[in-house]
Amino acid sequence: MMLDKIKLKLIDDKYLDNNGYISNDYKFKLNFPEFNIKDSIIIGKPEEKFETKLFLPIGEGRKGEGGLRTKGYFKFSYKKVDDKWFFCDFYGNILKEAPEDIQKKIEEYTRSLDKDQNINYLPLITVITVVFNGAKTIEETIQSVINQTYPNVEYIIIDGGSTDGTLDIIKKYEDRIDYWVSERDRGIYDAMNKGIVLAIGDIIGIINADDWYELDTLKIVCDGYLNTDMLTILHGNMNIIKDEKLFYLAKPKNNLDILKKGMILNHPTVFVPSEIYKNYGLFSIDYKIASDWEMMLRFYLKNINFMNIDSTLANFRLGGASYLVDRKVINEKHAIRIKHKVFNIFDKYYFYDLVKLYIFGRFISKISLFKKSLLSKI
Repeated sequence: MMLDKIKLKLIDDKYLDNNGYISNDYKFKLNFPEFNIKDSIIIGKPEEKFETKLFLPIGEGRKGEGGLRTKGYFKFSYKKVDDKWFFCDFYGNILKEAPEDIQKKIEEYTRSLDKDQNINYLPLITVITVVFNGAKTIEETIQSVINQTYPNVEYIIIDGGSTDGTLDIIKKYEDRIDYWVSERDRGIYDAMNKGIVLAIGDIIGIINADDWYELDTLKIVCDGYLNTDMLTILHGNMNIIKDEKLFYLAKPKNNLDILKKGMILNHPTVFVPSEIYKNYGLFSIDYKIASDWEMMLRFYLKNINFMNIDSTLANFRLGGASYLVDRKVINEKHAIRIKHKVFNIFDKYYFYDLVKLYIFGRFISKISLFKKSLLSKI
């Protein structure tokens, strides 16, 4: 059942310019005490690693900015109390009662659920897409997010200054994307960090412009999230796509201690509660290839809970740096193990990777993928 996404217009039309966007003079001066917003920043806890911003300050080479937020629309999580739905913050604290139109939309969604699903919390899920010159594939990614069966979704796109028509595709969905910006960045993980800093959602997923979600992914993630302590990282299965055909189904390892070796989770299926990011930090931009693994390892070593959802959540097109293996990748992974002190004297995984590279050379990535494909069928 496709439902209209839930959004609230916070900004009066008098603060919009002739094109319907928040004026630059007002953009960084938004104050809504009832939503804990001061000078366009959401007030959090003093000990948190970063502040959540409603808009990014202008960065190097900015080409554009847009989306629902720039037109005064915002999204929140909701909690039900005495048959009424209320806005709430990152931490589940009630802010104020939702208006009647939002009450009706939420009730419409709850009526579409199975009779045994009696929910009293509707978390906002933020999805972030980072892209640079992704015109060939980004439309499929966008459609997989905006057409989700789950209604309370915030979508943020961080573009690195594309020149191939990517921005034209993004603008085509201007009224379905919450916030997009196009400007230079310091790499993919810097772009991901920009998206996380902007996210208002309780839980955050990252799907790159080559990949896409299944239609019910966010509904499945929401169900999983509500069945945890809400400080648990969720992840699941992923289709590996080669030449536009299913190559194999990637299932994550159950033994998370293997994270000390390398990335065993399917990152496009990973959803992290925003409170975890705020408590333990963002992606390290010191690493160019394996920072997603470094983050998951960091969280694991901090005793964060992980929950494997045994469902196919995402589709991943082969290609990109994360699936290549060379000396730079091996050295970066070794540096991460050193940083996190995952071995006492000898990094056996580093030695093992070097031996494989010496024996198989440039074929090591293909051999590794072939092995994973065979194991997935056993």
